[in-house]
Amino acid sequence: MDNLDIYVDFIESKIKEANSYSKESKMGMVRSTMKESVEGLLDLIWETERGGQSKKNDFIESTSKSGITLNFQVDRHLYNKDGKLEKIGECKAYLDRCFMERASSDFRRIIDGSNLKPKTFILSLENAISDKAFNYYMDEGNVGRVFYLLDGKRSPIKPIWKDEFSKKVNKQSLQEFVEYINEKIYENR
Repeated sequence: MDNLDIYVDFIESKIKEANSYSKESKMGMVRSTMKESVEGLLDLIWETERGGQSKKNDFIESTSKSGITLNFQVDRHLYNKDGKLEKIGECKAYLDRCFMERASSDFRRIIDGSNLKPKTFILSLENAISDKAFNYYMDEGNVGRVFYLLDGKRSPIKPIWKDEFSKKVNKQSLQEFVEYINEKIYENR
């Protein structure tokens, strides 16, 4: 895959940037940089592979059964070149139970309360959720796919931005995500 090395370099450069901030005791910048490593990666992949727009702060109106309307959003709403919403995704440095619960809930509200039926996914560097909780939320049917780009479970005492705990990007997982991004099917279910 031609662009895979570009994507790996992006992730690795962000992790190195977080490491530099940690050495300066700028932990807020470490968290911000780790978040940007995933959101920025998604933006880069979408724009490189598909040439569309990856939008944040892009609210989708959802109406309840009784007619009450609220606006919802997730981390990224992905529009194709024709301006059609194709996919919506959450981006996490690590996926834990509360993040997956919120993503599933927000995906459901967007899909059930609007005419839009985008595909849904979660992109995460690390896995921090139990298999039981993961399967529970996947059973709800709101999260289409979950992609982890680094192998193994997250350990808060072994952060990946520290040199001694760094992990290599799983290129197979990254390639699977890129293939998913390139799928042009509009229905989630």
